[in-house]
Amino acid sequence: MGALNKKYRIPDETYWCGQKPVARLILNKIKKNNTILEIGIGKGGVTKYLLKKQPYLNIIGFDINEASLKEAKVFLKSRCKAKFKVFKMSQDVSLVKKFGREKFDFVISSGVMDYAKDPDKVIFNIKKILKSGGYFAFTLFDNLSSTDYDGKSPKQQYISKIGIKTWGYRDFYVKKLLKKIGFHLCSVSLFKKLHTNRHIELSHTEIKAIRKNLDDPYDDHFVILVRK
Repeated sequence: MGALNKKYRIPDETYWCGQKPVARLILNKIKKNNTILEIGIGKGGVTKYLLKKQPYLNIIGFDINEASLKEAKVFLKSRCKAKFKVFKMSQDVSLVKKFGREKFDFVISSGVMDYAKDPDKVIFNIKKILKSGGYFAFTLFDNLSSTDYDGKSPKQQYISKIGIKTWGYRDFYVKKLLKKIGFHLCSVSLFKKLHTNRHIELSHTEIKAIRKNLDDPYDDHFVILVRK
């Protein structure tokens, strides 16, 4: 293995650990020459784990972080044996207008949907760009794990100290939404502590202290797989 491949074998995950759980949902479903869209690909996102098993995947990825996209491009050049393209874009644009209908075998997203202006609308539009029988694997923030949850809203928006807005959900709302859109729910699991690599339990007071210093909450996420 060359120095370049060794360096970019697995981009670092020092804080967000949600990519691997999403990848596991579809590792046994991907096939050679499948076309995959990753929303919020970052430095390699979920895609890096898929390419480890099947390098002949056609990858399209976008993110709003240009620095991360540069690293993703280097990684994909070394690992993707089919076609790939990455570019700067927000998930809030019209996905149908950008990509057309029924273009992808898989759409994947980890730790990103929560930051959309309207995640429900994004999920609705993802169904349109999936091929018949295609899969969407993604994460959503669990309201019940937030110290700021109001205790009753099925969907709640949170605003960080510097103004970053995120959405949180209750599981029953997510299931109802997916059914309304017309997705077939394959699985939904709750993964704890996806915002840390440390295998420790924190008290409620410690969680509040962390939130004073971090823009992302110490929280739990639903990891979801649906099929069109």
